[in-house]
Amino acid sequence: MATGFATTSTGQEVDTELAVFVPEMWADAVRASFKKNVVLASPGTDMSPMISAGGDIIRIPTVADVPAVVDKAAHVAFDYTSATEDSFTLTCTTHKVTGTMVADIGVIQSSSDLLTRYADSIGYRLALGFDAQVEAALALTTECINIAGNTVAGTIDALTLRHISKVVMENDCPMNECTMILNPTLYSSLFQIDDFIHVSKTGVADIANGFVGTVMGMDVLLSNNITSTNHNDAVDSDDGALNNANVLGGFVVHNSALAYAFSQRPRVQSEYSVDHLAYKLVGDYVAGAVITQDASQTKCWGIVEEGTTAW
Repeated sequence: MATGFATTSTGQEVDTELAVFVPEMWADAVRASFKKNVVLASPGTDMSPMISAGGDIIRIPTVADVPAVVDKAAHVAFDYTSATEDSFTLTCTTHKVTGTMVADIGVIQSSSDLLTRYADSIGYRLALGFDAQVEAALALTTECINIAGNTVAGTIDALTLRHISKVVMENDCPMNECTMILNPTLYSSLFQIDDFIHVSKTGVADIANGFVGTVMGMDVLLSNNITSTNHNDAVDSDDGALNNANVLGGFVVHNSALAYAFSQRPRVQSEYSVDHLAYKLVGDYVAGAVITQDASQTKCWGIVEEGTTAW
């Protein structure tokens, strides 16, 4: 009698070298890696629960400010006015996928280190894809802050930081409710500003992904995934037209300015290939992102330096 082989087709399902390949275990590891590596969505609001029962479109209503207060005249009724409300559409139809094929699955599964490496790689690539999707949404803002008034090109100095703060506060966005997301060039320039407090000096243990410190009350995030140019209709904070070829160096985002959702959260699916004697692993997600601001509610700004086409 032959030994060492599954005697029936169902026997393969319980063979040690195959049974230890548990998709759920990989899925948990991939989702953990994805969450750890997503940066640009950190200031946003996850609206995935709104489509947990199905669907791929979320309507987000705007809430216009009520009129300014007025004097109440005696015996005169208050004059009501109706607000014109609009809505933002968050469409979760962008499908991103990555994968690999893992040979000698029995050996791979016997090593938790190798399991972690593959799971980290899939989760990291999915996170980069999602960050790029969020960055493209943020880049649609037509409001920018031009830092060309800096003393040294390609830097945020005390003068431009003051200008950024002024713009944010003039739009009724408290600084402590905003996040500044910067590329490595602009981030490194913050070290010349005394008001920049690096994360190593804060003593904070549970920090957001990409968090590197605070400046003027704003959290600062570092991202290598800022690649878009400013929107074709973009203006600077003084309403002057901007060139269309300026490459964005970062964003200032109020915590209500970004919404995102997953109609399918990051997952892993596997299939054994007899031809290759290996497992094919595929990680994917379906998601969407949108900035939630209109002409009367500026809450997201792109940071540009007029004339800068590369950082």
